[in-house]
Formats: sequence, C-alpha cells, structure tokens
Amino acid sequence: MSDSLSRIPLFQHLSAHRLAGLRAQAKLQRAAKGSVIFRQGARADSVWVILEGWLHLVHEAASTPAAPQKPRPHAVVLFTITPTEVICGLSAIELGTYTASGVAGTASKLLRIPQQVFSDALIHEPDFTYHVLRLCAQRLRRMAEHYGSMDDSVSHRIIRSILRLQEQFGATLPMTHRELAQMSWTTTESAIRTVRSLKRQGLLTGTRGQLFVSQPVRLQRLLESNGGPSSV
Repeated sequence: MSDSLSRIPLFQHLSAHRLAGLRAQAKLQRAAKGSVIFRQGARADSVWVILEGWLHLVHEAASTPAAPQKPRPHAVVLFTITPTEVICGLSAIELGTYTASGVAGTASKLLRIPQQVFSDALIHEPDFTYHVLRLCAQRLRRMAEHYGSMDDSVSHRIIRSILRLQEQFGATLPMTHRELAQMSWTTTESAIRTVRSLKRQGLLTGTRGQLFVSQPVRLQRLLESNGGPSSV
C-alpha cells in the first residue's frame, strides 16, 4: 500500500514531502460488492481513492431507515467512479455531509484519506489542485451528458450505460439488472426486458450478475438510430 499513491498519475503532481504525508495517513480498505463505503447525509470526513474495482455514487430517496451496511431502496446511480476517475467523496472538501452514498459496484480496494490531510494538499500544492479541478470538471461534464440523456427512451438510456461501462472496463461487466436499472434511471423490469431484447439480437450475452458486450459497434449504431432495440 505504501507506494500505491505514487503510482497514480494524479498524485504524481504532489511534492515528495506531501505525498509521503498522504501515504502515512491513508488507510487501506477492502469492500465486498454492495458494501456502503460512505452514507449520504453522513459527515464527510474522508476522501477515497479507488485502487481496484468501481464505486457507484448512489442518491437515495427518502424512505424508511435501512440497516447501515445496506443501501436504501428507491436509489439511482448518479455516477460510477473507477480507478480512472481515481477519487470520490469530494464532499469532504466542503466540510459538510456526503451528498450521495458510495456503494461498491464490485469487490473493491480503496484508500481512505482524512479530509484535513487532503485539503492541506489542495491548499499548498497548486499543480495537484489544478489536476483535481480538471478531474472534477470532466466528471461534471459526464454527469451533465448523463442527465441530458434522460429524455431518451429507456432502451437508449440502458444502452448508453452499457457502452459507458464497456469503454471503462472492457467487454465483461459484472453487474445485475437492478444495478443497470439504477444507472439508467429506470425500473429493474425495464432493464430485464431491454437486456433480453439485446441478447436475442446477439448484441449481448451473459449469465446471472454478469453481462458480456459482444457487439459494441452495433450497440453504438443502435444508439444513434431513432428506434429501440427492436430496430436493429
């Protein structure tokens, strides 16, 4: 774990002294799929670095209290953080509360950095701060693109989610219909129907809890068309 941060391009913009300080304070944490890393509304006391796996930023609608270790129902995935995206939990910079929950989409390995230590790096390391801002700007743009697609048909939203994950992780996607529905802002039943249609057309294969994108080019063409999965 000691040199995990130094291998991440974002943290290579820190001075050796500052990087050593972050390494000394960072705590390694492993999470099983479905584990809640931080809870929406809880005090934002840490920033998280994704070393392996992916983390869903989940907005949870008001509902009956849930067990602390499980996400609440009626949730939507605002964004999915990957090792490419590197960091999450940036609400900690505001000294407020987490605006979404972080839920492990796969078995994950993370580093937990105390808020004050990360904030000190932002204050004293302008090159590092610039690249963190670039990362935030890219994330905002992708989230805006995602929100902009909400007027699309359900099938197109689902295809967008699949292609976005395929671009980041490759052809094999370890995810359930429920997770795909949350990422696409639709119901599990709609996700099941759309995936079945795509499988019938040979665009996807897969087993329980896993999808394989067999025809990404055809999926992209379908996305650019005016129809849904049946239009291929």
